[in-house]
Amino acid sequence: MVDHPTHDDPALDSVVTWLRDATAPDPERLFGGAVRQSIDEVLDGPRTGRWGFEQLEKTEKTYVGTKIEIIVRSALELERGPVLDLAIKGVPVDLKWAMGSQWQIPIEALGEICLCIGGLKKMTQFQVGVVRCTEEHLNTGQNRDGKRTLSEAGRTAMLHLVDPSPLPPNFVAEMDPDLRAEIVDLPTMQARITALFQSLPYTAIPRNAVTTIARTTGDPMRRTRADSHAEDPLGDYAVLSAKYGNRLLEGLGRKPMEADHFMSVPKADIQALPASARGALPQAVRERFGLD
Repeated sequence: MVDHPTHDDPALDSVVTWLRDATAPDPERLFGGAVRQSIDEVLDGPRTGRWGFEQLEKTEKTYVGTKIEIIVRSALELERGPVLDLAIKGVPVDLKWAMGSQWQIPIEALGEICLCIGGLKKMTQFQVGVVRCTEEHLNTGQNRDGKRTLSEAGRTAMLHLVDPSPLPPNFVAEMDPDLRAEIVDLPTMQARITALFQSLPYTAIPRNAVTTIARTTGDPMRRTRADSHAEDPLGDYAVLSAKYGNRLLEGLGRKPMEADHFMSVPKADIQALPASARGALPQAVRERFGLD
């Protein structure tokens, strides 16, 4: 792929310039996040307990492309085009997704601009580019639906927005396989949640991973807290949220978590905070963790 304007295709240049501006300063984050979110939503871990792309059915893998289109269009605040998927500055644009970056170009996109998002290396990487799908950019062969693939010339002509980059991982998929198997095989939601946080202290765990391990669409975080009817289920650990825990993590010399992440911390470490660090914490945080 190339990254410089074409000059002989003003509409293509306009679309590429708009996309680069709209996704700056981090197009990898926007597009990678869209792909990750799409896959995770189709996996539906809280209901199915699945975490890996390879666990999807064939029809579900196809639906990932539809999800990516919806999420990218929403993230870029674009309207759906009258014929193709998108309209960018009045220019019709089709959004194409392919697991192995072998994009299938439909008849209606012949001669049109395509925003191509593709997976690579068994879905561990992704790339994004824009190309006008003219005859010289397509192979002559076609499938039963009349779809054709990009030729070598088409791939060379593609203007890249994201070079091959790591796809944001699914937390559960990245867990040690033996530990994951041990946790997911536990018979109750409470046992799985407790084992997850006790086994991975000082590890930021996204909510989607917690609900996948718990196999619930409800609020599994209530199972990390003591109440009037039960003792603290995590024993010697406290679970911090990004909302209330990041200032505490700062006092412990740890990096803050992103929103919607959680982390287990030994209660002994919290209680060992020096008076100077405690005093720097907001009153609400001190009260929440018994540091007054």
